[in-house]
Amino acid sequence: MASVVELRSGANMTIAAEPLTVTVESDSGSMVDAQALLVGPAGRVRADDDFVFFNAPQHRSGAVRVASARRRAVVEVDPRRVESTIDRIVLSISVDHDVRARGTRFRVSIDRRGSELAIYCDDWPAGITALMVGEFYRRGDAWKFRAIGQGWDTGVAGLAEHFGVAIDDPGPSHQPESDRRRAAEQPRNPAPPTPPRGDARPANWYPDTQQPGLLRWWDSRGWTDRTRPNFSGQPSTCPRCGGELKDRLLGGTPICKQCRGPINQLMDEWVSRARDVLDAHGPHGPDWDDLWARLRFEMIPEEVGYSALRKVALRYLERVVAFAFADGAIEQSELDHFTRAVAALHIPPGKQIDELCGRMQRGRMLTRLRDGDLPRATAHSVHLDSDELLHLQAPVRRVRQRANGPRVDEGQLLVTNKKLRFVGPTSGTEVAWSKVTSISIERNSVIVAATTAAGGGVYTAHDPEYVAAVLEGTLRVSKRLVLVPGMRDSRSIPQHVRNAVWQRDGARCTQCGASEYLEFDHVIPFSRGGATSVNNLQILCRACNQAKGARL
Repeated sequence: MASVVELRSGANMTIAAEPLTVTVESDSGSMVDAQALLVGPAGRVRADDDFVFFNAPQHRSGAVRVASARRRAVVEVDPRRVESTIDRIVLSISVDHDVRARGTRFRVSIDRRGSELAIYCDDWPAGITALMVGEFYRRGDAWKFRAIGQGWDTGVAGLAEHFGVAIDDPGPSHQPESDRRRAAEQPRNPAPPTPPRGDARPANWYPDTQQPGLLRWWDSRGWTDRTRPNFSGQPSTCPRCGGELKDRLLGGTPICKQCRGPINQLMDEWVSRARDVLDAHGPHGPDWDDLWARLRFEMIPEEVGYSALRKVALRYLERVVAFAFADGAIEQSELDHFTRAVAALHIPPGKQIDELCGRMQRGRMLTRLRDGDLPRATAHSVHLDSDELLHLQAPVRRVRQRANGPRVDEGQLLVTNKKLRFVGPTSGTEVAWSKVTSISIERNSVIVAATTAAGGGVYTAHDPEYVAAVLEGTLRVSKRLVLVPGMRDSRSIPQHVRNAVWQRDGARCTQCGASEYLEFDHVIPFSRGGATSVNNLQILCRACNQAKGARL
């Protein structure tokens, strides 16, 4: 018999995609109700019927069902029936009064076909009436369960609002008795202030102009009825709870000891959701804005979010760069998109981000050269015709195959608007652009194909990519070849193919496992008839790709 896994808050485990029963019990002395929320990648329900609770105990897909009996709540989950647009299933329980007694406990048990797989036991947080005990979530093709143990002091209404369920009137069944009693004893809060016309402030807590000492939540559209004490301006005081600042979070942000645990647990969930949003939409749009609004609502400084997100952000930028280079060219729009992403993610200077920025800028420069935006150079120790413009003069080694073996000559390669010349110590050659048919790179050598034997050749240079880009651009201008951005050649890899290859190879080099400087590679080289398909593409790092060259 397999041993039972004992989970702690924040821990996770892989779960088989089979029907499961989750039982939650509490010694709070109150009736326990179960809830489940089927949540999309953005961290919110798709529609209100993704909220499963006592008035709607079964999801339309049949994947989730809830039931309650006195101090026990049961949730039945069948991962096989969960719709593909659902990213995770959040499980919670609620009680009809806030729990204040120290030592109150809850216990979560996960069973499969009558066998207990895992348990999770912890203290019920004081003052909480709706407790998120855990969640099932996708990780690749598998399912996992994470123990959480966080909640809301506003009951089921607060839980539902957090995940985007519309609750017009929570009603007495959703509001704890103690909350209703306190509401009856205290005067009603003044109405929220009218938002200024055209107010475009982000969602955040702002000082309440009508109730000094309080902060009121602005949701980017208008004022809500959510308020909290304002502890700002009080040295050494936690802005979340008013406790004494003693600990530090990621980024060195001071925090009190009481808030550190809940924040760390919340950040684990937040980073996982941020990864999904980045993969789906990038660092922009409503889902991205909602992520940061969530941190502000929890009064977690944004620098904590950026610090926690750094590895995920760099992984996302590696993907952006690899996808941009998939067609062998970097358009200005792609460079601008990358630059905006770096700024939005607040990536500090470092080796990896500097290399990514350098790759994109160099890629854009080479693309401009290939498009015909050519440099002007000054000739040294060579004579040019009066109507010749020099674009490049570079030291090279020319390799020519002879009957008795290869012959290597050192010299200068001169690229002008009229001709391609090689000038050696004792001899040289030249060929008009009308006789050049193609320029390519293979194994760090520049290959010039021409209609005359003397015109073609293989050249090795210090920077073959730059030399080849100037040659290709000059050839294109000379032959007046029009290149439409986005329609470069048949090697361009469609977006859905890039996505499939990237996911299949796990964003790592298939040869050495590196996760930096990644490129798409044709297994059977394109130059040898290889197709641009999922089965004929792989992810390689630059070093492995250059070592492979055009070999099979």
